[in-house]
Amino acid sequence: MVISLAVVIGCVAVVLLFLPRPGAVEQPPTDVAGAAAGARERVDFPVPVPAVPDGWTPNAARLDPGPDGVPTWDVGWVTPSDQYAGLRVAGDATDRWLRDVTRSGELEGVQDVGGQEWDVYSREPQRRSEPPFRALVREQDGVTTAVLGTADVPELIELADAAQSPAALEPPA
Repeated sequence: MVISLAVVIGCVAVVLLFLPRPGAVEQPPTDVAGAAAGARERVDFPVPVPAVPDGWTPNAARLDPGPDGVPTWDVGWVTPSDQYAGLRVAGDATDRWLRDVTRSGELEGVQDVGGQEWDVYSREPQRRSEPPFRALVREQDGVTTAVLGTADVPELIELADAAQSPAALEPPA
């Protein structure tokens, strides 16, 4: 009985050894413009669709209830450096909303992006294996825009610049 069990386990091991395994699950890019069109009908603040550089892959786009029930336009990308960059936009954002999107990061200063001032927040990683988290936040006319993630500051600045461009706020054609 032990020998037959060993033979069966050996056969299964050989089959598993030669079975192909995918390295990663491939998903089609998210339709940011399509999601924005639906979101624009449900909120009373601008819903930007930033024209990000080549190599940025959108992996999420949705209207989220957000902290304190503040409707939030939420888009995420994987950047060319294989890090995360996200965009959050809300009207009438609360202090809790700001703490949530900055992950309770410390206000470190101000960054000029295309002539506009953005507050810079940073939070050190909880574990050595995690990259630092950063957020650029700007409030204008009752609308708060946050660009955030583990991406490097230059990538976050690129996203912030794209999010505040007039073309980002035009409805998709």
